[in-house]
Amino acid sequence: MMHPRKAVRRVLVTVIILALVAATVVGVRTVRHALYWADPAHRNVTPEAWMTLGYLERSHHLPQHSLGPALGLTPQPGEPRSLEEIADQRGEPITALLSEVSALIEAQKK
Repeated sequence: MMHPRKAVRRVLVTVIILALVAATVVGVRTVRHALYWADPAHRNVTPEAWMTLGYLERSHHLPQHSLGPALGLTPQPGEPRSLEEIADQRGEPITALLSEVSALIEAQKK
């Protein structure tokens, strides 16, 4: 039979190890995110069909959830939709939506 102190010590060591693993995962994700958005290639990008509104908001340093309402969209739970999916749902050509989004971005930056 294991001594009670050894059992408590084993539980504490396990908790500390799990906390360190969680902190490492969060730290790595944070650094990757910061490095990605620090890259000039990801800042102030021209809208493309594969992009989401959130991606464009981050790229252009706009407030979160600012483009959707400006396009007349209500937030929907689940996976973010690409501009191509939004254009399809609205029944309009992607080029028209890309132009509209570009104009909204420029207007919000002023």
